Amino acid sequence: MVAFHPYIGKKVALLGLGITGQSLISHLKKFGIDPICWDDEETKRENFKAKGIEIFDPNNPKIWEDLDILLISPGIPFLYPEPHSVIKLARENAVQITTDIDLFFDCLEAKSNFDGTARPKVICVTGSNGKSTTTALIHHMLTGMSKDNEMGGNIGRPVMDLNMGNPQCIKVIELSSYQLEIATKLQLDIGIFLNLSRDHLIRHGGLGGYFSSKSKLFYQGQPQYSIIGVDQNEGKSLANSLEFNNSFKTSVIQISSMGPVVGSNWAVFISKNFMVEVKSGREIFRAELAKVLRIPGEHNQQNACAAYAACRALGLNPEQSFGKIGGFAGLPHRTALVRNLDKIVFVNDSKATNLESAKKSLRTFKNIRWIAGGLKKEGDIIDFSTYRSRIKKVYLIGASSKEFSSSLKGIECEICGELAIAVSNAYRDSNPGDTVLLAPGCASFDQFKNFEERGEEFCKIVNELE
Repeated sequence: MVAFHPYIGKKVALLGLGITGQSLISHLKKFGIDPICWDDEETKRENFKAKGIEIFDPNNPKIWEDLDILLISPGIPFLYPEPHSVIKLARENAVQITTDIDLFFDCLEAKSNFDGTARPKVICVTGSNGKSTTTALIHHMLTGMSKDNEMGGNIGRPVMDLNMGNPQCIKVIELSSYQLEIATKLQLDIGIFLNLSRDHLIRHGGLGGYFSSKSKLFYQGQPQYSIIGVDQNEGKSLANSLEFNNSFKTSVIQISSMGPVVGSNWAVFISKNFMVEVKSGREIFRAELAKVLRIPGEHNQQNACAAYAACRALGLNPEQSFGKIGGFAGLPHRTALVRNLDKIVFVNDSKATNLESAKKSLRTFKNIRWIAGGLKKEGDIIDFSTYRSRIKKVYLIGASSKEFSSSLKGIECEICGELAIAVSNAYRDSNPGDTVLLAPGCASFDQFKNFEERGEEFCKIVNELE
């Protein structure tokens, strides 16, 4: 438990009463801090009010007179396309705007200064695709090597639910661009950037703003070790900037699933199905990844490189680190095998919520009956011409069905509308050896609460097939 809290004696307001907001209320109350709260959803406000939580009226000028801090949840628009009205009011009244991520690092520092103990090691993972899998894989590997650790952030528990009292407990934290956009006090030991695709462009004012949020983890956090995926131009640029800028005292480990990395002092890459580590021009380690990696796809090879590199940055043994990749079965809704029925394989990759992640899934399989569609992300370009040989037919669902149908030139498409119809028709058309793949390439909110609900519905429909 943190013995001293940086917010004691300050008046704190919370904006957003979702999972993060609830976590913050619980945390602050442990230190006798009673925040005032607001959520745009009236039902949530009433529910929390019934629990004794004070709800404030943001349009009451008196509220802002003695307010010190506004803690906001990551889903709330901060700058683009338009700041939330409460954020505007906070800025007009010179109130500090911050998040649970900043509070997390503040609390670690406060405890260290108070009792003189070392801060726990912090590993932060970001990227457009694969960050949850990489975070969970690092957690799995460290646990397998009897290293006390816990994971949270954008996966599992909010950061303020983590145990900050144990300096030996490594924190493995997934950070989204929403969380990074607002953060100002990043203090990490190991940072991981996996990749970038055209996602969340409206929220960040374009691709440049999106990349800027991701790279903030390194330019502001200045980790001791920076693990950078270099299979795209953005990653190459970031790695080069960090390696050759004397202002940053970080050791860069470049990772790639596309073969040897040239010109890097330290690299982990995939070459002919082998994971290879090279440092200072000398090969440190080489082993066949297929012998331990249970989750399919080139993208998961990159995730494995990142997780291995994180363990190596912690000073752990290469052979032991590599061996602990085994046993990790992956996360739900990510290229997960649902069923093999009549030699037809059904795969749930509902987490493929943008077109780049859908392409990674398509590269993993052959003879594909592809279920796609939903709410297409702003800026995503529908071009799957290079995957024609893998796709037998596309079964379209959701709001973007017509746009997909008109854009997928040379690929047979059927507009099904609903997921149940798409699964039924794909199974009807399938032959032994085919893969029915749910990799929507779109957000789920037109038909489902989230990608998890979409994936669960897919599994339910598939398991009811006869």
